[in-house]
Amino acid sequence: MRPAGLVTVCNDIVLNERRRIVELGSGVSTVLLPRLMHQRPPPGGFLMASVEHDPVWARWVRDQLDREGIGANVTIVQAPLIQHARAEPGLVWYDEEAMAQGLREALGGDSIDLLLVDGPPAHATGHGLARYPALPVLADLLAPGATVVLDDTDRPGEQEVLRRWEQEMGLPFDRSPERGGVAVARMAGEGPGTSHG
Repeated sequence: MRPAGLVTVCNDIVLNERRRIVELGSGVSTVLLPRLMHQRPPPGGFLMASVEHDPVWARWVRDQLDREGIGANVTIVQAPLIQHARAEPGLVWYDEEAMAQGLREALGGDSIDLLLVDGPPAHATGHGLARYPALPVLADLLAPGATVVLDDTDRPGEQEVLRRWEQEMGLPFDRSPERGGVAVARMAGEGPGTSHG
């Protein structure tokens, strides 16, 4: 994720008091966001779950979190990539059973108020629509007023994912260039911090 995209996500966390964050695809943001949450803890604390398909990378991210002492509220959910049954042929996505179990354990049944879709990586799946299942699969877990962020929106695959999400979910995304390659949408309804944004 580019710096401007990270700024967009960090602003949403602070301004809207995000407390339950789910990230698809772990990386630098998996370390930076908990660092921010420790510096500016939201009322009631926070929980974050990062879904990762690569066990070696998941271990590296966990080591970084532990080294900084900021990993207590962060769960790395390991979910391998498998053929996605409800999508078009050739599309692989996270193992939904492993992901669902990991998210239940990480969030304790709470709703997601920030969904950051930065995985799975297109190069690992060989399919431009690799991130499409994220919103259809996780929509029922999103809190009223939750924010959805899709990274890498300058790529044709992610542009098509956005088009489909907007058409199927009726959710308009802000694709402003200053957002740094991310598109942002807000679910309907009131949520924590809604009056701030």
